[in-house]
Amino acid sequence: MKAEHGPLILRVFLGVAFIVAGLDKLLSYGMAQGMFTSMFGGAGTAVLVVAIIIEIAGGLALLTGYHTKKAASILAVIILVAFLKTFGVGQSAHFIGTLREVMVMNTSGANTAVNFAYFAGLLSLAATGSKFKAVKAD
Repeated sequence: MKAEHGPLILRVFLGVAFIVAGLDKLLSYGMAQGMFTSMFGGAGTAVLVVAIIIEIAGGLALLTGYHTKKAASILAVIILVAFLKTFGVGQSAHFIGTLREVMVMNTSGANTAVNFAYFAGLLSLAATGSKFKAVKAD
């Protein structure tokens, strides 16, 4: 395997993950709507629809290599919002415990480690793009 295959692998896995996340919200719309309303109040439904569109379209863009840097940047913003809205510091009494909550597991049950890993991967793709594309960008 060559070094230039790294971004391709990252792009494909993250692309599939975002397509699945968007489709899950779409197929479980009622449950997702309740969750988004609890986080965003009256704007919850609109934010949910935007999230679904961005996750599916962004995932497809990553999967095909279409405007990889732009798609990764937009998805990184979505992950950052998700991270900030779901993160809650647990009972840690020290800085290292708080870092563990951010980087490994949040004691309040949020998927902080997943969001953290997705954010890092997306920033990597936003910075480097990917040589290998299934679709030519303009």
